Amino acid sequence: LGAQDNLEFSVSEKKAIARQLDQAKQRFEVGLIAITGVHEAQARFDQARADELAAENLLDNAIEAMVQITGEYVDTLAILKREIPLNNPEPSSLEAWADTALVNNPILLSAQYDTEIAKKQIDFQSAGHWPSLDLVGSYGVARSDTDFSPGTNDSDTGTIGLQLNIPLYSGGGVNAATRQAVAQHEASKDVLEEQRRSVRAQVRNAYRGVQSSISRVNALEATQVSANSALEATEAGFEVGTRTLVDVLNSQSDLFAAKRDLARSRYDYILNTLRLFQASGSLDESDVALVNTWLGEEKSIKP
Repeated sequence: LGAQDNLEFSVSEKKAIARQLDQAKQRFEVGLIAITGVHEAQARFDQARADELAAENLLDNAIEAMVQITGEYVDTLAILKREIPLNNPEPSSLEAWADTALVNNPILLSAQYDTEIAKKQIDFQSAGHWPSLDLVGSYGVARSDTDFSPGTNDSDTGTIGLQLNIPLYSGGGVNAATRQAVAQHEASKDVLEEQRRSVRAQVRNAYRGVQSSISRVNALEATQVSANSALEATEAGFEVGTRTLVDVLNSQSDLFAAKRDLARSRYDYILNTLRLFQASGSLDESDVALVNTWLGEEKSIKP
């Protein structure tokens, strides 16, 4: 969706610059501006065309990445609504999210299980020094045939008992295996601690990312309004000769930059929210369904 927005902004900006280029050529022909204004507008148009091609390439790459995940091509995508709820994380405590992650994060749980298994492996390997008591048994049939009564002297025999094995010396194999198990347990504890630090960092980054995204969206909404007003004022000044064509082109560039930044910040808010749920181990279908409610009408995308 972000790549699609970026392409649409690039196309709109190129069209706006194209209009300025046409006006610049007309004004130059009647002697209202110098040739430098035409050259500046032409340079901006060429750059906008290059930016559009780059945006098309990014969209193609994004589509291919989506196909790798979903396994199918799509012709349309539901676009993000203009208004979406911007909610701070709940609970509002960063430590509460971190504590939840230490209990529920699946990667961390896997590392904990690995550590527990490695610890049990120490006991298993060191058991080679211990006496063992086994239950043993056997069963057989003895047959003694005669010429007069074949098969009549069959007898069943069975034994059952306990067998005690006391290893007087089991060699260095058990010691070596035990040392290896201890080393593996220590390594698994290091991995577990590293995962704990990593999960805490993921939670902190996502939590603060949600908060900063909200602030940035609010600020950029105001910036976009200001940039639009500035462009209108600059265009009016250009008409009466108090502003130059370069000023108009710069104001246009500022407006489209604000639009791009605002769109990117809205997507950042969504991604940081999902990352927070994921890092804390609480991400489920209801969270994805919630994000889907923020999507509106479907629009065609580049095939």
